[in-house]
Amino acid sequence: MTFQQEFVLARIRQRSSALLSAQIALFFCVFALSFISGKVFDSWITITIEILVGLVALIFWLLPTWRYATTFIDVTTTRIVQRGGLFARVRREVTHGQILTVEHSRKRGIVLTVVDAEPMVLAKTPKSKELAEELRRTLAK
Repeated sequence: MTFQQEFVLARIRQRSSALLSAQIALFFCVFALSFISGKVFDSWITITIEILVGLVALIFWLLPTWRYATTFIDVTTTRIVQRGGLFARVRREVTHGQILTVEHSRKRGIVLTVVDAEPMVLAKTPKSKELAEELRRTLAK
């Protein structure tokens, strides 16, 4: 029995511009809290504003940031593993032998045509044109 050791060649994440709306939401949350901190309001108004700011921060900043951190693509010496979801449980693995073509599309990103399965789409990757070319060269070996 032969054992081929697998090495991670690259870990690819989404573009960091995907976090722009999350950072803007965090800015408005901090602005709202700093705005009410120097003023005297009734306690129910202060508590209500703090709860609303906390919910906005949770929904529009923490969850997108967490999803960004758990969504990535691992390119190894034998396969490509795509992970996603809130806890990185959504997983799809494709070995190099199953990939027929690597195409770059402006609208969809990088499309890997897979034997007997639906295509694997690597969307929102930075420098996707160069990455598609590098994947072609890596898979040709």
